Amino acid sequence: MEFGVRDEHSLAVRRPPMLGESLKSFLLRLANVNACKYKTLVKHLGFGPSTWFTPGSASESMMYTALSKVLNVSEQALLEILRTPSMKDLWIPSVIGTSEMKVRTVRACLSCLSEAPYHRQAWQHAMYCVCTKHNEQMIDCCPHCGNGLELGFCLNGRCHDCGSHMSDGPVQEMTVPVWQKEVLQGAQSRELLQSLLGMSMVAVRPLDLFTSDIRVRDMRVVEVMALMQKAWNLLHSYTARQALKEALNRRWHEVNQVMGEELPLTLYREATALALANDNASDGELDASVFESDSRELDIIKSTKRFAFLCEGDSTRGLVKATQLMKFLGIKPKDFEQLRQAGVFIQINPKAAKKDALYCLEAVARQFSKLIRVDNVEEGYVAYDEFVPVACKFISGLHEGSVLVDIFNCDFPTQLLSNQKGTVIGRLYVHKESFCEKYTECDIYEYQTVPVTFLPGFFGTQMPNVRAALKSVFVQKVMGFDVLRAKEDIPTSALKEIHDNYLILNKWAYSHSKSKTKCLCALKRAKVEPLVRVNEEHCNSFEIYPKSAEHVLLDRYDELAQNYEGRKRRRKSEF
Repeated sequence: MEFGVRDEHSLAVRRPPMLGESLKSFLLRLANVNACKYKTLVKHLGFGPSTWFTPGSASESMMYTALSKVLNVSEQALLEILRTPSMKDLWIPSVIGTSEMKVRTVRACLSCLSEAPYHRQAWQHAMYCVCTKHNEQMIDCCPHCGNGLELGFCLNGRCHDCGSHMSDGPVQEMTVPVWQKEVLQGAQSRELLQSLLGMSMVAVRPLDLFTSDIRVRDMRVVEVMALMQKAWNLLHSYTARQALKEALNRRWHEVNQVMGEELPLTLYREATALALANDNASDGELDASVFESDSRELDIIKSTKRFAFLCEGDSTRGLVKATQLMKFLGIKPKDFEQLRQAGVFIQINPKAAKKDALYCLEAVARQFSKLIRVDNVEEGYVAYDEFVPVACKFISGLHEGSVLVDIFNCDFPTQLLSNQKGTVIGRLYVHKESFCEKYTECDIYEYQTVPVTFLPGFFGTQMPNVRAALKSVFVQKVMGFDVLRAKEDIPTSALKEIHDNYLILNKWAYSHSKSKTKCLCALKRAKVEPLVRVNEEHCNSFEIYPKSAEHVLLDRYDELAQNYEGRKRRRKSEF
């Protein structure tokens, strides 16, 4: 490789890459000869120190561009040396089973390192387990201390942890597995690679809870070799395929019987071509009825995720998903997480993702049985969703999830309206006086203060109107002082008093999706005068009414609907 003429972007010392060298290995060597750290060099090139330069990815392409500038060479020249022909076709982004094949751990062939001390790109392919040049098994941990290899091991030949030299390690010779030969042939072997990964998921490790659990890139060399050998035998053995057919057939009937047709499962699409049209091994074909269904396809990769729950001895009829439970409750995921952490609802599969978390219906029912059910709400109780969320905003340190935990632990009186439809929260009523005693008269929770900039959101109007309202006698009386003159933060206890005892028309009309103009007309006809009315320049009017004004609006609720819902169209000129 010949370097071009130096310019202001050139590195002080330029070195050419080695044939098939991994990008990070080349960057490390460049940093060493330029007497700087790897992080410093990568930052100079415009990247973060933890960037993964996966072959075929956008970050790799951008790094080639950056290196071409500091080395004064063409990107094509770098590509021809760093990307070997055998890897170009296999490592292609956005292709399932190929773009995620770069292993996280460092692998190395001791014989290759003794010839030239640098890290090869091919070694980082998950399926490259035996060196094709020396018929030597790759190593991914120090043979002396057992710790994972660092990239520096390939450059200086010594373990980062124990300091032992690579020449002291034993060499394990073995024949290159047939599946590795087939997979590393190039673009035409992508289908085989995907089928191997699929069979590994379906048959070799059938109890994985997630589709992404077969992450070959996270496995040790020995584990990958054992896994792929089993998958290869499954693909090309008639006996194994017959056993798989029976297993899948049993699973098909069990899934329908236990989980029902409504479960969103689809059959592993590539399973109809298990043998990959290999003439030497095609002494039998799989029964197509095992894999196809007019009503619904089953995906064995996804079915194992839910089917593994049967190993716990639980029937799916007795289970409920976290998403379904949250929808039934009518609460947000963060609040539900607090309920789970407090042990109110106990997850039966703690390793599952949040969206796939399952709970026992009997245990859930026991928790709901603690809530008192009534046909008519007693006096002193207020609707949960109209009182508790607002109170949590005003009380410092109080979270809605904590209130829900206390409700299910029966720490203060609540009532559940049994003859009303909707979510649990929509039917729940809390005793207002008991709530205030619990959360406002203890040392843990206390009212806080907020700046004036919080008020536009609270009042539902713009800052000029807010400033005008703060100058009014009514607001100053509620606050207890002149906020603008004192330049103090506003106590949320005063805001809570306004919210509980007065009607802020702007917010009421917005929250109920009503026309504010119609609300004003209804109140004017009822001869209800506002306590505060301001209308500053470039602002819509802003009014605060007595709480009794809300009864007037509720009596005419259906008449206050907006005239037009949706985006307003610009009127076209008729001229």
